[in-house]
Amino acid sequence: MTDFLIGIDAGGTKTRALAYRTDDFSPVPETETRTGAGNMTSDPAGATASVLEAASGCAKKAADVLGGSCRYVSLGAAGFSSLSARSTDEFGLGRGLASLSGGFCTCVSDATLSLHANFASGEPGMTVIAGTGSSAFLQLPSDAVIRAGGWGSVLGDAGSGWSAAREGIRRLLMDLDCGNKQKAEDFFTRWRAAHKSGPASDHPFPEACAVPDLIAFVMNRPKKDLSHLACGLVTLYEEGDPVCREILIGLSGTLPVVLTGGFFESNPSVRSLFRDVLTARVSLPVTWREEPADPTRAVLRHYREAKCGGRDPAAVLPL
Repeated sequence: MTDFLIGIDAGGTKTRALAYRTDDFSPVPETETRTGAGNMTSDPAGATASVLEAASGCAKKAADVLGGSCRYVSLGAAGFSSLSARSTDEFGLGRGLASLSGGFCTCVSDATLSLHANFASGEPGMTVIAGTGSSAFLQLPSDAVIRAGGWGSVLGDAGSGWSAAREGIRRLLMDLDCGNKQKAEDFFTRWRAAHKSGPASDHPFPEACAVPDLIAFVMNRPKKDLSHLACGLVTLYEEGDPVCREILIGLSGTLPVVLTGGFFESNPSVRSLFRDVLTARVSLPVTWREEPADPTRAVLRHYREAKCGGRDPAAVLPL
């Protein structure tokens, strides 16, 4: 029998739970579980349900494979803060996670989870996340963390899939309001064709290139529906579309930097463009980590730190 750890990455669109062995910390085969959105700010009840469903499903699979039990759970959730953490108490998030691991768990934001997965304690580094939303976290040698963004769609999320699609809609609205109907319809037609032939083709697209239809699409649908439209914009950008290039450029010691999140991971050209723009704008030398660690691997660092702190004296760590 081998015990295991569970790392959970809960984003604005999906939640992933992955189990790791405690004997060698390699990923356990066939133990990843995926559920729905896990944003603790926009929908704490739904996010809690997604997280607990993913965690319990992953734990059951891992127990079936390894025969052991869960020793630690780490959760990184979009929108997670002390305020959202308190608001989820009534939905049983903390109790549910603790019940899987005998009380040993760590809950942080999704950006911090990625930071802890990629950088050791005392190692300076930065994680930039662009998915449905966006945020950036910088870890200092003292382990203090400086945060920028992650404030939600009203106050932030610049550079995310959602903001890219919003800027595309805004471009259409401005052209229509200025009387450039043909220009707007040409861009709308190109965007719709790219969307219908792309990876997000099963997600809705605005019915018509008209001000009421475009506004209704944005205002009356969940944020993730708008973020899916970014796929078509990226396709057009890669084909050299000048309008999409303007939209994506507008978003955007030696410090190691990790780029992660669905918008970056699914679109290498956007990741490359972000690197070029950031390198041109900052004076600090930057190195890019080409293969960032899966955010769920932060549970390994949390588990080690808990062991060193004496929180789990029965834990077994590899030499």
